[in-house]
Amino acid sequence: MESFSQQVRDELTRFSLPECKNCIKAELAAILHISGSIHLTGNQKIAFSVSTEAAGVARRAFKLLKIPYNLQSEIRVEQLGKLGKLHRYSLYIPAQKGLSEMLYELGVLTRERDIEHNIRSELVRDLCCRASFLRGAFLAGGSITDPQKKTYHLEIVTQNEAFANGLVYLMSLFQLNAKVSLRKEQFPVYLKDSEAIGKFLSLINAHHGLIKMEEVKVIKGLRGEVNRLVNCETANLGKALSAAWKQVELIREMGTNRLPPGLHETAELRLQYPEASLKELGEYHLPPLSKSAVNHRLRLIREYAKKFTEQAGKSLEDEKE
Repeated sequence: MESFSQQVRDELTRFSLPECKNCIKAELAAILHISGSIHLTGNQKIAFSVSTEAAGVARRAFKLLKIPYNLQSEIRVEQLGKLGKLHRYSLYIPAQKGLSEMLYELGVLTRERDIEHNIRSELVRDLCCRASFLRGAFLAGGSITDPQKKTYHLEIVTQNEAFANGLVYLMSLFQLNAKVSLRKEQFPVYLKDSEAIGKFLSLINAHHGLIKMEEVKVIKGLRGEVNRLVNCETANLGKALSAAWKQVELIREMGTNRLPPGLHETAELRLQYPEASLKELGEYHLPPLSKSAVNHRLRLIREYAKKFTEQAGKSLEDEKE
């Protein structure tokens, strides 16, 4: 059974590649910084590899590399353990023209071919690029505790203190109060506050992981306030919260400008109050609406979202033709 960390990482590897070319470079740079290794060939030229135990991360790094850089590369698989049940995946970039320039541009090497530990400012100038860099950093060295546990903990393990401090500064630009610790010559950057972890997951587009964490968080809070709610009520609450977040995702994907005035108001309120019940959502309307009226409007919004998805898919097919 996959751990929660693996589930979040798998979700991120399936996330569509950024449209912004600099975002692609930022995400790739973070992966290379944390999981990359430099190799000297016999003629003193350099090769490079990215090593990971997650096949999805290796494949994503391969795709990220291909878009801005025309470099030869391959994915290698190594069996670990006596039975060969575990695997390590490597994205190997052999020595070739343009490799040193790429490593310099991504802030991995200096012009003198020394290892660079600072985050290149040009890569994280915009908010979207900063988020992409943090997504790459989590893919390469991140982990998160299962939300079912008593404490919350997210960390990104790095090998250099200067780079770790760079990640802390980058997170601070999003009002995330990260810390650095020292553990066996490694420098983990970590968050322990559930709100900060939730914000980080949203920032790097791990929305399903965020939904699961919020579901568990609400249930844990209720258990602290109420003496053992009936299992049926707990399940219903989880379903209601999941349904509400799915509504939020649909509305965000479609946008509210496409909706008529009444549905536009309901959609905006759902975005503003994602955890509100149907009854509470009705009370936020002016004038207030009944629970059934709100449910009816949300049903209509889902129908609009379905039509929007179908039209978008049709437009994509027309473009391919």
